[in-house]
Order: sequence, then C-alpha cells, then structure tokens
Amino acid sequence: MESSLTGQEINGYRIGPLLGVGGMGEVYQAFPPGEAAPVAIKFLRSDYAGEPNFQARFIREIRIMQALTHPNIVPIMDHGLVNGVQLYYTMRLITGMALTTLAKRQPFSPASYWSVLEQVTQALNFGHAQNVVHRDLKPDNVFVERRAAGGWQVFVGDFGLGKREGQDHTLTEAGAAVGTPHYMSPESIMGERPDARSDIYSLGCVTYEMLLGRLPFNDPHAHTVAIAHVTRPVPKPTSVNPAFPATLETVLLKSLEKAPGQRHATMAELAAHYQAALNTLSADEANAVYVVE
Repeated sequence: MESSLTGQEINGYRIGPLLGVGGMGEVYQAFPPGEAAPVAIKFLRSDYAGEPNFQARFIREIRIMQALTHPNIVPIMDHGLVNGVQLYYTMRLITGMALTTLAKRQPFSPASYWSVLEQVTQALNFGHAQNVVHRDLKPDNVFVERRAAGGWQVFVGDFGLGKREGQDHTLTEAGAAVGTPHYMSPESIMGERPDARSDIYSLGCVTYEMLLGRLPFNDPHAHTVAIAHVTRPVPKPTSVNPAFPATLETVLLKSLEKAPGQRHATMAELAAHYQAALNTLSADEANAVYVVE
C-alpha cells in the first residue's frame, strides 16, 4: 500500500486527510460506508505491516482498547485487515482539541481544571480496575470537546503503550522504559514494572503543567529530564509562583513523590484530595490563574 492512504477506499472506508503519525501507526480521518459521520482510522504503518512483533503489538493495542469501554476513554469501533497484512482499527473522531492546545488558548485556574482532572481520573481509575496501566499519560493524549450544554467532555486516548496483566509481555517487561520522559515516573524511567501509581505521577506532571504553565522538569535533552525525575526534588509550586495555594501544593507534591508508596494510592484518592483542597479556597483563589509566563 502507498505511504499516503488519503483518497483511497479501504474495506469500505473512504480515507481522508492524515491526522497524525506515531511510532507504530498512522491515523487518518475516514468516512464509513454510507457516508456516515467521519471516524478516525489507525493503520499499522506499512513498513511494519509484515513484521510479526509489530503486528502482535498492534493486536494487543486493539484488545486493550476493546476492554476499555468508558465515557471518558476514546472508544474503538471497528477493526480489520487489509490485503492480509496491514491491520487497522477505527475510533470515535474527537472534534475538539488536545489538552495542550486548550491550555494555550485558555489557561486553567484550579476550579476550571477540576472539570478536566475529574474526568481524567475517572477514565484512568476505570482502566486500572481492568488492570490496564496507561504508561504514556500526557496532555497530547487528553482530548476535550465542548458540550452543547456547556463545559467539557474529556477523553483519554492512546492506551497503546498500556500494560494489561496476563496479556502479551513483548513490549512491557521490566527493564524497558516506555513513555514520554517529561511525564514519566521515576520507577518507569528506571525500567521497573509500572503500576497505577506510575500513572498518578504522570498525571501529577500534567496537573503541575496545566496550573503553573511549566513542567516539573524541563530540558531539551530527554536523558537530563529523565535523570531529574529520578534524582532531583520537584520544585515546589510556591517557588514557581508564591501565590499558589498551599493546600493544592500539598496535593500536587504528594502525587509527585519519588517513591510510589508515598503517592496517592488510587486515582479516586487523588481526585478526592484535589477536590477537598479546592473547597478550602476562596472564590478568588479558586478562579485565579497561577500560570507563570
């Protein structure tokens, strides 16, 4: 198959523009048979289509996503095979934007971020209940759509790096660090087997960035960032912005503890602690923006 699939018809889907390229797949907009509403269709990249290991990983991704039916997780709709070799699956096409883009357009206050955080924790809590650890949580994998009635509908996507106990171990054995360094937990960086608390650390990094406008650790060199997550203390939010509420600082720093056992035990606990801290703030504090330019 050609490297660009735009304009082709594949298994009844009319393929539209390329939406994104990842390490293993390409995502296009596509129209299903009958010109129904468009969907997103992800293909295993053609240069990997004949490789059994990559095929197994892609099939594993499909199986994980099929197990995760939740209002805040991007749902899989269909899957199949093209020409006997190239795998694909279709997903709901998100019409909103990634959290990264939204934050640039509309900086978050602690109160406005709660509507996003609550839904992300619900998605991940559901995944953890199915024994799936996301392992690559970052703002680019959180999508938001504006609801007709107001507010945001949030979706967590890209569980492709996820780990489900009892399934394929080819990608996720201990000793292989997988994820995005700026959001990775210390234990993941060290190649230890991640668990739900590793996702809590990653969500702590996302929350820190959304509320303060910067990451806990940032450097152009990925290895420097990785070392910092393992060895350096997280800069206190009040050292970044002295006006940052102390009660929220406590919640953030707990989610970013180096030792997994010192973090929140579950996503539900993290959400409850954040909400409790939010309730201690005045209206002005809760609605203020603490992002540092």
